[in-house]
Amino acid sequence: MNSVSSSTEAIPQTEKSSNFFLGFLFLSPIQRQALSAVYAYCRIIDDLVDDAGKTEKEARQGLDFWREEIEKIFAGHGTLSLSREIEKALKNFPLPKEAFFEMIRGCEMDLNKTHYQTFSDLEPYLRGVAVSVGQLSVEIFGHKYASKEQMKEFTDSFGYAFQMTNILRDVGDDLSLGRIYIPESEMEKSGYSRSELLKREHNAAFERLMQELWRKTKGFYRQGRTALDFRDRMTLMPAEIMAHVYEGILDEIKKKDFHVFFSKTTLSPFKKLRLAFRAWLYCHGF
Repeated sequence: MNSVSSSTEAIPQTEKSSNFFLGFLFLSPIQRQALSAVYAYCRIIDDLVDDAGKTEKEARQGLDFWREEIEKIFAGHGTLSLSREIEKALKNFPLPKEAFFEMIRGCEMDLNKTHYQTFSDLEPYLRGVAVSVGQLSVEIFGHKYASKEQMKEFTDSFGYAFQMTNILRDVGDDLSLGRIYIPESEMEKSGYSRSELLKREHNAAFERLMQELWRKTKGFYRQGRTALDFRDRMTLMPAEIMAHVYEGILDEIKKKDFHVFFSKTTLSPFKKLRLAFRAWLYCHGF
């Protein structure tokens, strides 16, 4: 697997334009190292599936390589520089092994499915590509008061919220890749069809569909905040900053009347800073 090794030796750095960057500012150096390693791993797994230059066979080989590599990492025998960074993170934080495998499983679904019938069918994908990241991240941020059940609801809800925001933002890009993440049952409820989606028809039915998915996603953000013990807000502030930024993107999509077929909604650095400040106030009880 030389092709995998050479492509993963360099550890990607968090870019200042990233929606996650502001959350990094409130972390200690040890936490930043660990989160950088986790996000680098997640990006590599995602890129293995999304890289147009790779065949499906190469993508599956890459995922299998990382399944074996994660086992080696947890045994303290990783073979790559990124593996050693993850090993270093494991010495400082109780990162769950299963979450690393869950990320692989979620991304692998993109090789097996191009569309989903119901929201229940989509949920395993949301857990794989998003909830897994949250499960790793909260162990780095730290939490003390929330129960195991509360933390599960927190990571599940925020994971669903983040990924649904991505799905609504990236409808056009995903269509170009031959992927549809909006469940067909949700389309049917709004009187919209898969054929209309493939033709990128923005009509009243599409707006009803997006409005309903916007409401569903807003609900996930609320559920995540409700689940958390308020005494853990300060340590989990990076997660709340990310949530404020992502929810800001979601609201911007609505503000632009859900024109997502030919453009991708982004926020200016100033808006991100403003949302980060609101998150800081929220976590401080204001």
